Amino acid sequence: MKSAYKHICIIGAGGTGLTAATFSALAHDYPLVITAEAKDNTAYLRITGLIYEWNNSAEEITRKIDEFLAQGIQDVEVYLNGPGGDVFQAAEIENQIQRFPGSKKGTAGALLASAYTKIASSLDECIQAENGQYMYHKPSGHLSGNEDAIASGLKLLQNMSIQYKEAYSAKTGISVDVIEANWSKGDVWLSAKEAAELKFISGVTKKAPITKETKALFQACGSPTIPKITNHTKPLKTMDQKIIALSLGLPEDASEETIKAKIQANKLAAEEVAGLKAEKAAKENADATAKVDTLINDAIAEKKVNATQGESLKTWAKTDFAGCESYIKGLTALGKVSAAIVPGAAGAVKAFAEMTEIELQTMAQDDPEAFKAAYVASLEVKK
Repeated sequence: MKSAYKHICIIGAGGTGLTAATFSALAHDYPLVITAEAKDNTAYLRITGLIYEWNNSAEEITRKIDEFLAQGIQDVEVYLNGPGGDVFQAAEIENQIQRFPGSKKGTAGALLASAYTKIASSLDECIQAENGQYMYHKPSGHLSGNEDAIASGLKLLQNMSIQYKEAYSAKTGISVDVIEANWSKGDVWLSAKEAAELKFISGVTKKAPITKETKALFQACGSPTIPKITNHTKPLKTMDQKIIALSLGLPEDASEETIKAKIQANKLAAEEVAGLKAEKAAKENADATAKVDTLINDAIAEKKVNATQGESLKTWAKTDFAGCESYIKGLTALGKVSAAIVPGAAGAVKAFAEMTEIELQTMAQDDPEAFKAAYVASLEVKK
């Protein structure tokens, strides 16, 4: 049986969820980036972008955490900034963080939304930029399959919703019924100060810079409050520069020029990967379309189906190729419909007037002369 869901994700979109196209665009424009470094018995993790394709980072991050734990590193500090994403992948990231036996602290940037809030809730404490926004809402999923698969997927989605609201309740002291009432209306957007007052986060810290990309991300997520772009002409402060350098895998004393060059290189690398994935997806789609066309065209050529039936079968083949192929293989070639039709006949031979639309179309295509004669004869019968 096919999986009943493609993915379950929670990303702000006015409470309506995101289309596959919008999700894909966010994955392209804001790819998941995770870095891990250690200093003075503390591990520093930086997680940004759409939580999607975690497997690209899983092996490297897991290996680094294994090394940190082998070195006796106890504590971890996590930087979070993003719109959410796949809840199962977010859970795997959360599990990696929970491997550290010591304190687990977090700092959030301008956007702490959806699946990111679940990660933040699992930390001992988490502060957010003063001008940041916090968003939570129900997980949503794209379900497909037969009724059993849909029911199974729905149950999984319901369990995920329970897991999230129980985590929020445990963190804030707000009852699960109140959380259910809040998110049943759609996305729940809070300022960082409001989130701190409600105890979703521990407090606020200095303001985060707002770039064009950050503003666009808020717009894509359906935030009711779009932040203004801030001035980025000022040089990085020493502490900021050290943190950024470490998160990029550079020495803490790396120059601002080196940091900017590394950021640009990472961005170009991410764009190249995204381009290759899009190219691969396009080829796979073209191959799948060609495969479907060949299956249906061969069936028409073998007289197993007519052209009208073929168009309907294409839709089936696109969603369940194996099932459609099996059905077509079980068909036998159609004989001439005209051989079984006489006007006004009764009993074993069907009357022309009683033929279905598909039988009439098949007869007209395969034996136009017989179709014409039968049609004219049927008119005579009616007189």
